[in-house]
Amino acid sequence: MSLLARTPKRQCDRAVKRARRELARGSTGLFSSVFWYGAVDVDRKHLVVWVLLAGYPSGLPVWYFPSKDRAGCQYAADLLAEIERMRATVVACFAREGWPDAERVDVGFDSEARVRDGGGWHYFK
Repeated sequence: MSLLARTPKRQCDRAVKRARRELARGSTGLFSSVFWYGAVDVDRKHLVVWVLLAGYPSGLPVWYFPSKDRAGCQYAADLLAEIERMRATVVACFAREGWPDAERVDVGFDSEARVRDGGGWHYFK
């Protein structure tokens, strides 16, 4: 494999493409889309992966990161279980691409409708 094929951006692109397929295949209707952003060429720690959920999932907080927001979590158990399954899928896809410390990838969740209503990409700024 060439050095260019292993750049952090290409690894992210491949991992997210794989995650998109796997999340759509295993979806219970909650999954809408997935994408990544961050200055990963500067440092891989800047990676953030977002999974957008269809509609307005009941009880989903704004900018929910399960790896950071677990303490005192009061959300519906079935929603949390589905989110954790999706997070594990994303992490596994990054691990398959050889991403160092894939388990530490920040995977955030939010509502597709909330993002759309909040200005699209500008919602994340």
